[in-house]
Amino acid sequence: MTKPFFPVLKTTEPFSPVLQTTKLFSSVLKTTKPFSPELKTTKPFSQGLKTTEPFSTVLQTTEPFSADVYLQQLKFSLASESGRQYSVGDTLHIVISAKDTRNNIVTNIGDFFRASILTQVKGKAGSGAVGIITDHQNGTYTATFRLLWEGEVTIKIQLVHPRQAIDVIERTIRKYPFDLVMFRKFKNKIDTECNVDPAIFKKTSAVCNYSDPHAGAWWYCEKAANISCDKPGYHGILRYKKVTGGKLFGRGNSALKKTISGSPSVINVQKGRDPLANRRRCVRGLATPQISGFYRSGVWNSLVCKNRHFSSQAGWQQCLKGKTLYLMGDSTIRQWWEHLVRILNMTETQIPGTIHESGPLLARDTVNDITANFRTHGPPLRTGFIRTSLIKYVANIIDEMEGGPNDVICITMWAHFTSYPVEVYRKRMEAVRAAIESLLQRSPEALVVIKSANTQTGNELISGDWLAHKLDLIMREMFRGMNVVLVDAWEMTNAQNWHRDAIHPAQDIIVQELEFLCSFICPL
Repeated sequence: MTKPFFPVLKTTEPFSPVLQTTKLFSSVLKTTKPFSPELKTTKPFSQGLKTTEPFSTVLQTTEPFSADVYLQQLKFSLASESGRQYSVGDTLHIVISAKDTRNNIVTNIGDFFRASILTQVKGKAGSGAVGIITDHQNGTYTATFRLLWEGEVTIKIQLVHPRQAIDVIERTIRKYPFDLVMFRKFKNKIDTECNVDPAIFKKTSAVCNYSDPHAGAWWYCEKAANISCDKPGYHGILRYKKVTGGKLFGRGNSALKKTISGSPSVINVQKGRDPLANRRRCVRGLATPQISGFYRSGVWNSLVCKNRHFSSQAGWQQCLKGKTLYLMGDSTIRQWWEHLVRILNMTETQIPGTIHESGPLLARDTVNDITANFRTHGPPLRTGFIRTSLIKYVANIIDEMEGGPNDVICITMWAHFTSYPVEVYRKRMEAVRAAIESLLQRSPEALVVIKSANTQTGNELISGDWLAHKLDLIMREMFRGMNVVLVDAWEMTNAQNWHRDAIHPAQDIIVQELEFLCSFICPL
């Protein structure tokens, strides 16, 4: 019999404002504490937030920086002699640098580039792969590619952010390290501010402490007058902090993401060694190489292991038969739940009081005994108002699982953490890692999957690619060497060239992420 995702949701009793049976964020909420002396401090969350110095001292210059001028100065070229014949399996090195009118290298250190090779097909999904950027700390950069298919291949180098724009992002995060996240008291419609750092409120009134050290979570809300901290309410977001990046950012504080010119921009690749020959079987614990795969005619080919592709619903059903999937995190993994429900034509169970954005969501295929669950990771959240009684931290959810050979636990946490100090994210992920380690000790056959961040567009000062990339690097290091699976959504969204960047990738990309997941559930 398939276990329900959250036993607490089985009750048929109506929602009660009295929290005698349902926990809120943590057991800390069982007691109402007055504003404690340690919370009266005016110190920010981290000593790192106090500084107003720029992110890097190497950028101190007497001349104003112009992104437009710098873009004109930037060029790329082959690192080796031109005219060479390239074959599949070869490595291609591209040098990137900027030179002024006197032909001197402009020593801008720490730029954020994006490199790819691609073959476009009009009206169809093309071929693509990422390149690895190396910063030589002297104003020059190298993009390294593996040539993975034959034919005409275009080289594409984009400047996402010059170092000066990254400085603005980092200073903004230190100055405004939070969204205006609200806690709305049940029935009273009283909004109070919430944050990871109570000092931000700059008030002497009482603060409700909803932190859970075991889950690696700090969370505080201003206490509404005459309302207990234990009283349930709704958590959501009303608006963002209004910050601007100035001249280095366009309207909406968007990323530069401008393609730089170079020569040759196109090379011809001849037939060579098959990059997909002798691939391993997909098993947990495999290391993910820097270039983890490539698209050929819109189809993702993993370089980690032999990945699956399904041509029919029956293939999905056979692979997932008898499995229970627990999807936890933000909306980018909720997309997995949505597409699984669509592909398998699953029946959704409506859970009272939930909203689709945050869940909990539950769907079943009773014929094939497949269950798919989704639940958000807990605050901070950028979402509509969700009942606090339905919110749980990921580490605590994992701790409650017995685990088993038919359980697939999938986690992604990044999109809601980008506007907070990295220490907030690191602590949360450390707690998740500890919970996973305990789960695998008591149930080594359970499959744990970590989905990386993906590329996006939006306000770079709050949720852009640079901020997501920083968190993604922390996540990868956190789970390095563990007996888990990494679905490299960052590379899968960077390598494609037929869709625009989006926080929620297109259907064909999501389906191939799920196919890669299934490659470990039912390996070839």
